[in-house]
Amino acid sequence: MLAGAPLAAHELMDVNFALIAIQLHREARAARYKQLKRRGTRSAMLAGLILVVLNFLMCMAYVLLNLAEQATLL
Repeated sequence: MLAGAPLAAHELMDVNFALIAIQLHREARAARYKQLKRRGTRSAMLAGLILVVLNFLMCMAYVLLNLAEQATLL
């Protein structure tokens, strides 16, 4: 093949099969990477939202405790 000799039909078929298999493998790997990237983005957004909610709850608790403290001083 590399020396320029003509290929037999079954050898050409094997080469074409290998090229198709490589392309399918590459596409599957790219799809898996995109899925992992989407999943990572969703997880990061969820973690960020959880932190925002926890921060809001802590702020509300702080405000309520300060209001309760001021009410007892009156």
